[in-house]
Amino acid sequence: MKKPLLVLSLSVVVAAAPLHAMTEESNASADDVAAEEAVEEDPSQRVRCRNQRVTGSNARRIRVCMTIAEWSELARNGNRDARRVLDDAQRDSTQRN
Repeated sequence: MKKPLLVLSLSVVVAAAPLHAMTEESNASADDVAAEEAVEEDPSQRVRCRNQRVTGSNARRIRVCMTIAEWSELARNGNRDARRVLDDAQRDSTQRN
């Protein structure tokens, strides 16, 4: 008696699974469409992730995620700081001579 009941209950679960999956899929696809529309409006708001090495470790890396606009700003700031260091070093070397 227990075996037919088990088979019946499993068949109900298996039959309901595709309906549940379809509902989740339609909700997920609606979210994906909304996200894609937002990206199409402003591509600089897309998120990009990069793996970066951890200082002091040859093997360890961390994953850093930022928008494209944030990555661009980080690069601009780094380039600006590097130029400032070089300009200061050149200015100091010409003043010593």
